[in-house]
Amino acid sequence: MKEILKVNNIKKTYQSKNGEINAINGISFSANEGEFISIIGPSRLW
Repeated sequence: MKEILKVNNIKKTYQSKNGEINAINGISFSANEGEFISIIGPSRLW
């Protein structure tokens, strides 16, 4: 299959009233043609 997406070491940090929240830290993946990729988690962390 043909690789169409490559993600390396992504991070996402949110600010909340209680400080920083690391929602994603160090995620890497690739997707091939025809694959479905999803990152899921809680909609509220505080």
